[in-house]
Amino acid sequence: MALLSKSGIATVAVATGLVLTAGTSGAVAGAMITGKQIKNNTVTTKDIKNNNLTGADVADGSLDSADLSAAVRSGLGDLTISGSVSKTGVVTLRHAPAGVGVTAQVNVGNNLGNACVTVTGANVGPANAVIIATPDYGNDDTTTLGTSAIVEATSKVADGGCTNGFRVQTLLRKADNTIEQKAEGFLFQIN
Repeated sequence: MALLSKSGIATVAVATGLVLTAGTSGAVAGAMITGKQIKNNTVTTKDIKNNNLTGADVADGSLDSADLSAAVRSGLGDLTISGSVSKTGVVTLRHAPAGVGVTAQVNVGNNLGNACVTVTGANVGPANAVIIATPDYGNDDTTTLGTSAIVEATSKVADGGCTNGFRVQTLLRKADNTIEQKAEGFLFQIN
């Protein structure tokens, strides 16, 4: 019987290794699970290690707000509150989430034009939101004779006697360019 040479033995060893490697990789590839093989709603949080999934693991557009818990969805709600306040403090809401209201006091601290706008029914105030205010030209003393309302709003906590709300200062610029503090109507938006 003829013996194999050293190069022959090496050739047989390489060929055997290739056959074994090819068989193994095929078996591994055959054992991998793809998303198409998983039925909907069969993988739960118990099947996933903590912090194992990231945004890169989720296909863009595959999740929407319905996939979030009710608690998370309520935190994503529209927090915009808008409306108007008359010079006498009457509030007219134009937009607010359900259950949310707004009150206004005018001439706070006996200061003409010093208004305090307070949100009710939600944890919204100067510490976590801002107010934007502008003159309500349909509800102020602006005229074609040269007078115009001025509105300044601040979101500082406890500003100008307004301890739980947003302070809005209204003024009137007269035709002679003098400015006086005066209660004027204004529009507002709180975000």
